[in-house]
Amino acid sequence: MNKPLLALLLASCAHCLAGCVVYQPTQCAAPQITGSRQSEITASTYLNSRYELSGTYSPLPHLLVRASTGSLRNDSRDTRDSTYYRGHHYDFGLGTYWRLGSRWVVGGLGGFGQARNEAAYSIGGFILSYPTRYEFDARYNKLFGEVYGIFQTGDVISLGAAYRITQVRFTTLTDQRTPVDLSSMTRSEPMLFMRVRLGNGPFEDRPVQLQAAWGTSATFGYDERNSQTIYAPGVRELKQGRGYTTVGITIFPHCLFRKVQPGGNGR
Repeated sequence: MNKPLLALLLASCAHCLAGCVVYQPTQCAAPQITGSRQSEITASTYLNSRYELSGTYSPLPHLLVRASTGSLRNDSRDTRDSTYYRGHHYDFGLGTYWRLGSRWVVGGLGGFGQARNEAAYSIGGFILSYPTRYEFDARYNKLFGEVYGIFQTGDVISLGAAYRITQVRFTTLTDQRTPVDLSSMTRSEPMLFMRVRLGNGPFEDRPVQLQAAWGTSATFGYDERNSQTIYAPGVRELKQGRGYTTVGITIFPHCLFRKVQPGGNGR
């Protein structure tokens, strides 16, 4: 196994944060597209039985069209434990990208999505106290905007950062079938990532890419250290910050098509 790939896998395992609650942040898109009629298809896992599939295409120069969907089903294997996390979502977005020299790509996207998530778990319950039980059930719409930058270090590795703001609007939100007094929240969601391009030849002719990403999601205006503010039951738990780690694989169809063209040299 080559050193970049080994470092990628070790870093992912070392930073495995499984942020599971009724709002599930999705990783930023940050597509590695640099020209018109390029496309990418990415399959990712959040290392907690949650999976995501996305596709991005550039029909015209500097224009991006993107769609993604994902699902989660993580039930406890212990029949005495009623903990579970379940859900699914989809997103659609439009964006733009620009090359800055030979090594940088910057861009942005905006879009909307919907999700249905359920989460049941208990926290606390030390010695003389009883645990607090949550059984959240939520449906929500979301609007998001994202900016990103990618630096290509060579023909193998690229590094990047992205920042997304997501506005979540709950259409249904209950805890143990009782309505929760939270209609919306806005999340701040930065992400760092490392990508390794597999294959031979120049960077943009290699059809397969591996990625590891590390991100967080926090609610604007919410301070977890402030215990003086009184929230309705369940709201403080929903507003808390979450982290995640993802690993994924990306296929670039336009690279594959170039390679099978008779007499083609990948350009």
